[in-house]
Amino acid sequence: MTDLRGPEGRDAGTDSARSRSRAGLSVGLNAIGIVVVAFWFVRNGVAQELPVWVWIAGAVALAAWAVREYGPPRVAVPAAVVMVAAGSLAVVHTDGLLLVPVIIGLVVLEAAPTLPVWAAVVAALAAVVVVASVATAAGTSVALVLGSALGLALGVVIGVSRRQLRTAEEQTRVLEEQARQADRDQQRARLLADRARVARDVHDVLAHSLGGLVLQLDAVEALLEAGRVDDARQRAVDARALAADGLAEARRAVRALRDDLPEEAVPAVRDPLPDASGPSGSDRASRPSADGIAGLVDAHRSFGGTAVVQGDLDLPDVDDATRAVVVAGVREALSNARRHAPGRTVSLSVIRDGDAVDVVVANPVAADGQGLLGMRERFAELGGDATVEAERSDGEFVVAMHVPVAQDAGRSTVSGSSGRTP
Repeated sequence: MTDLRGPEGRDAGTDSARSRSRAGLSVGLNAIGIVVVAFWFVRNGVAQELPVWVWIAGAVALAAWAVREYGPPRVAVPAAVVMVAAGSLAVVHTDGLLLVPVIIGLVVLEAAPTLPVWAAVVAALAAVVVVASVATAAGTSVALVLGSALGLALGVVIGVSRRQLRTAEEQTRVLEEQARQADRDQQRARLLADRARVARDVHDVLAHSLGGLVLQLDAVEALLEAGRVDDARQRAVDARALAADGLAEARRAVRALRDDLPEEAVPAVRDPLPDASGPSGSDRASRPSADGIAGLVDAHRSFGGTAVVQGDLDLPDVDDATRAVVVAGVREALSNARRHAPGRTVSLSVIRDGDAVDVVVANPVAADGQGLLGMRERFAELGGDATVEAERSDGEFVVAMHVPVAQDAGRSTVSGSSGRTP
């Protein structure tokens, strides 16, 4: 049968079972001890014709022992005090038999977390004084007093050991609880980080795809008004492909929160129009991971934007993880440019500078938003020397990305420029 409890539940169940086992053993041993001591106390008392006050003291000590063991926890300490006091009075006349409840009482007092360490020591000294006084009055040998004192000292030592054991167990329990809490906090932090990452991915995909879709539909409307039906139809095909691939990208982003769903279980969104004339700029724009910055630039131009590029857009000296973050940053920068600076020229520069690559996207105006926040979070996750800055400068909104080159990249500087107009 499958255990539906987590690791914490299993650990707690094991600890509880062990505690019950130890408690059951303690109850059994104490029951045997009470019965044995009571039997010999009665037998020897009858044979020795003990005084009445000794019978009363012994009975009280044994009764307190039973109450301490089987009564509520709050009476354990008072019962232990009674055991020490009453048992000490009867030790001498019972030839040391009633020393047993006295020792057990001292163990309880010393191990009690609510009492100071010295409380049991004071009780032991008081018990020694009582035993010595009764022994003097009864004319008993000093050996019994010394033996009783050693027994009482043993009870204090055992109590100290039990106190230390309980303290260690409590500390272990606290540390285990702290470890479990830390593990829960780490799991929550990972979950929140995954959600934040999915939110960024969904935002990037929807902002890029829906923004491009609006531009494509505006173009369709303008072409239909101009009577250019064929061109309008091609634009509609591009818009359909952009919407479908944007939906597929969103599903791939959300799938990160559903680890139990295999990739094959998510149906791929395909373009149902068989007469589409090959991949268009919008189709490439929805798959930036495959086409990189070049695909984003082509899509930006297909949406009616103007872009001037400089440098190698393939980023050959950057590792895959960093390249993906840079591509996402460029996608967001171009989307912002289309929303806030439609029809204005966007400049994109890729500059190799020693052991780093700078990617700069600039357009006349822009506004801050969730996309730029997500961009900063992506670069923060890269760590190291990777940085991104987005600010207004000289009438332009500039997004500057600085990333280190891969460890195995050459030292040669990649340069070059190309200015392609739509």
